[in-house]
Amino acid sequence: MRKRTLAMIAVAAVALALPNAAAAGVPKPERKQIRQKLAGTTLYLKVDAPCVTGRHPFGVYYSPLVEVSPSGVNTEERNGLSFGYGHVDSAYWGIRVNDPVELDDLEFDGDTFEAEFVGLKQAEDEQTVIKFTGINSYADFERAFEHVFATQPLQYLHDDWSDEIKTAIADRRLLEGMTRRQVYYVTGAPESFERRDEDGVEVEVWKLRASKGVRMGFFGMSSAGVPAGLPDELRFEDGALVNVVGKGTGAGFSLDD
Repeated sequence: MRKRTLAMIAVAAVALALPNAAAAGVPKPERKQIRQKLAGTTLYLKVDAPCVTGRHPFGVYYSPLVEVSPSGVNTEERNGLSFGYGHVDSAYWGIRVNDPVELDDLEFDGDTFEAEFVGLKQAEDEQTVIKFTGINSYADFERAFEHVFATQPLQYLHDDWSDEIKTAIADRRLLEGMTRRQVYYVTGAPESFERRDEDGVEVEVWKLRASKGVRMGFFGMSSAGVPAGLPDELRFEDGALVNVVGKGTGAGFSLDD
């Protein structure tokens, strides 16, 4: 896998030094099924998919911030540049919810594998990597897959939504009256949010990510401070979008609240 981190190389070296260790993870025939499932069609993300982009003396690399298992999804919070011996990296939010992607590379390591994806259409030229963990069978993989991917744009999973709403989501446009889930399909998760009661009205304000962050290239930053193309803030009243406006962190955000 051409974009390995130094840490992954070190783990592989340890594994080679322990040939008698029990081989856990997905059996080889089921690995082929997983590869076919991921590579067989365009996939649409159900979650934002930031990753770390970095460079070291051997080149550039991508490492995951999104980890998915049969039980759910976790996304590591990372901001700004990180420096270490011989390397520098940064979180980059190039691919977000409802973006179409296709598989670029895949490598297994026991019950864990990392899948690299390239973006299509509005996410063209973007890349990310997602870590799957706790995968010991194809059934485990299918449960994990359902947390992060759909095989069609997310708005078409909702037969009861109007054509106007579906078209707006496809165009990444916000409409007054949209629900939180409909807005999420356009913007992804907020960077932070605040909920409060104003005279009996349930108010929720989302602060959106202003920048995609820094994407590292071999000789430096290939992009820095790229605008995310989103408004600064959104305001909901009783669960419906009322206007675009300018607290809490996004770590506790859930569409199910």
